[in-house]
Amino acid sequence: MPTPDTELRARIVAAAVEAYRATDFHRVGPDEVAVRADVAVAELHRVYPTWELLVVAVTDRWLNGSRRAAWAVAERDGAVAYLRALLEAGLAEPALVRLRIAVLSAASNPGHPAAGWFHAQYTQSFEDVTLALVRDVVAGREPRGASPRHAAEQLMALYEGLQLQSLLREDAEPLAGFDRAVTRMRVGWAEARVAV
Repeated sequence: MPTPDTELRARIVAAAVEAYRATDFHRVGPDEVAVRADVAVAELHRVYPTWELLVVAVTDRWLNGSRRAAWAVAERDGAVAYLRALLEAGLAEPALVRLRIAVLSAASNPGHPAAGWFHAQYTQSFEDVTLALVRDVVAGREPRGASPRHAAEQLMALYEGLQLQSLLREDAEPLAGFDRAVTRMRVGWAEARVAV
């Protein structure tokens, strides 16, 4: 049975997600979230004593929730389809992409209080894609010559770069760009098999 604090935390996280949807990551603060959650700022600080704890909770619910929801695509159709589905979800909800990019930026600062958690989450994402590619090679969805780890590096770099471009370029066509690049990558993966 949820405790009152569990329900309060969930309400605050939901309010923070809405705040991030409405405005820039760096403009969202405790006051705005408290108003959206209809709680006193002191209550917000009581259940989330540091801002970073709230950002971690939002990241876990929103970003990781999106990843977990899309994992069925990886299981059914493979790593490429999974990352494409995540790219598509980001296009439908740009605030999700803005949050992810801000969190990745924060994670690059070793002094950030949540850097270790952010790094662990990123590493898990990478390992998930690598595992999906191992399965893809075994199932014949990807060429036998594909190194799952190297292919994961390429696919993650492509996915992240296209996410960033979708926010910064008005003429960006991330899905078409993803499809074109993956087609070329697969040629390289197949040629690697021949070269072995």
